[in-house]
Amino acid sequence: MFEWEEYFEPHILRRGSTYERDGAVQSVRKQGEYIEAIVEGSEYYRVKIKYDGHTVSDAYCSCPYAAGGNYCKHMAAVLYAVDDNTTSLDNADEEISLQEEDSMLPVQQLIAAADRNLLEKTLLELAFMDDKVESRIRAMLGGAEGKADIADGKCEVDNIFAVYSGYGDFIDYHSAFGFADDLVTYLTNAANKLLEKGRYYEAFELSMYAYVKLGNCDIDDDGEITMISNCCYEIWQKAVRNCSAQEKSKIKSWFLEHADDGTVIDYMEDMLQDFLKYELADEEDLREEIRQLDHLIEESKGNTSCKSVYTSFYGYNIEAIDLRIILMKRLGADEKEIDDFRKQYICFRSVRKYFVQKARTEGDTEEEIRLLKESKALDTDSVYLVNTYSERLIEIYHTQKEYSLEKAERREAFISYQLSTIDDFRRYREMCTGEEWGKERVILINSRKDPEKRCELLAEEKMLPELFKEISFQGEKLHLFNRYGYLLMESYSEPILQEYFKYVSSAAEYARNRSSYDELIRYLKRMQQYPGGSEMVRDLCKEWIAKYPTRKVMIQELRKMI
Repeated sequence: MFEWEEYFEPHILRRGSTYERDGAVQSVRKQGEYIEAIVEGSEYYRVKIKYDGHTVSDAYCSCPYAAGGNYCKHMAAVLYAVDDNTTSLDNADEEISLQEEDSMLPVQQLIAAADRNLLEKTLLELAFMDDKVESRIRAMLGGAEGKADIADGKCEVDNIFAVYSGYGDFIDYHSAFGFADDLVTYLTNAANKLLEKGRYYEAFELSMYAYVKLGNCDIDDDGEITMISNCCYEIWQKAVRNCSAQEKSKIKSWFLEHADDGTVIDYMEDMLQDFLKYELADEEDLREEIRQLDHLIEESKGNTSCKSVYTSFYGYNIEAIDLRIILMKRLGADEKEIDDFRKQYICFRSVRKYFVQKARTEGDTEEEIRLLKESKALDTDSVYLVNTYSERLIEIYHTQKEYSLEKAERREAFISYQLSTIDDFRRYREMCTGEEWGKERVILINSRKDPEKRCELLAEEKMLPELFKEISFQGEKLHLFNRYGYLLMESYSEPILQEYFKYVSSAAEYARNRSSYDELIRYLKRMQQYPGGSEMVRDLCKEWIAKYPTRKVMIQELRKMI
């Protein structure tokens, strides 16, 4: 371990080591007793460290974390770069990990090795300590024996409601998720046990009991009602698909009587009505529903998306073609029949997405490429989607070692879609010859509509005159100088300092509290790092001390700067 590592928190050392390995440390040089460097992070940071090869006696970084007097990851990165050796840290981390592993066994191992009587005693103690823990234990274990009496199951549902409502009639926001999780867990366990035993109507009855109780409960809901409702719907589906004709008729009678009579709150009636419409319909009703969906599908033909319909379970905006396929399966259509139907509507992006995934799953790369290219041509209204298709094509071409195709696709994606990252820029650069890149980089940089993205690429290419010119054209320059100023300081120190001078002069006039003073001091410290900046800051501090004599805290900080 290096002596200087004692100054840093362990997590800061790890981040600094990562920064150094990733090549973020730039322009390292010795200035007297100090090491100076620029480190690339969310912006470019200036680091100065007084380091004798063993210990650190003074350190500065322009990042916000260091402004509070902390040793930061950028400082650590520079020191690692200077020493050019991270093996000791890696070994130390491994040793710590081993020590931690030895000192605390995973809870799974403890449970697996525990005596059954001890586990039972522990669960009982936990249940006695907290009503909600008891409810959770009941939910997880309830139904495991397949209770014969459905009344017991209803009592268990009542217990879950009572625990989370405080034995009142309201479940608050903080209790809602735990309540929903416990109720869904219990219903799933209990209903599945009933279904496995062929007791389909009882599974329906228990879940409907919970649904009706939920539909008359006051709950501060953030999705929990939908979570429980979907669970109940899925239980009803399993029940009606497996029960006898007599039981199905009995279930349908319940829905016909209660789907819109106020048994549950109005928006929960939607799910009852949808179940009656889609799950309990006979063949003739399903075919009539399909005819109505076909009308919507045909109206959508030629567009990239199909008209949607509202359902409470399958999706509030499910496309008509997707709901039609669900109903086709209900009528017994096989996959070939369904795929033949889909192919008539390849214009819909949802259909193409299905076939792209199918081709990928089946390893039909040629077909996947064809569909991706077709999708690029059809979905030009969505830059995000087209870029997604392009990313997949790049991945395929790279895997197939079709590097000329990969290169062309990367170029098109970068220039056309505006979603490529700095990493995409670097990968394309690696595929170009030196002479070719001289022209290509200008085209790629100029293709960026966002000036901040252009600045990022200019900085990456160290095109400093162009970078300064780009920043100078912008109305809001300050944040760009904050990010790139240290890259530009050797050639453009004076105009950058003037920009900071204008800002701090205005900020000083309105500074009235600790946060505004802190921001002002941060900018003054930043200015001090530029040639001529220390003199400018000193003159400003003297001027403000004289000009604002009543701002005691501000003056105290300014005197430290002189």
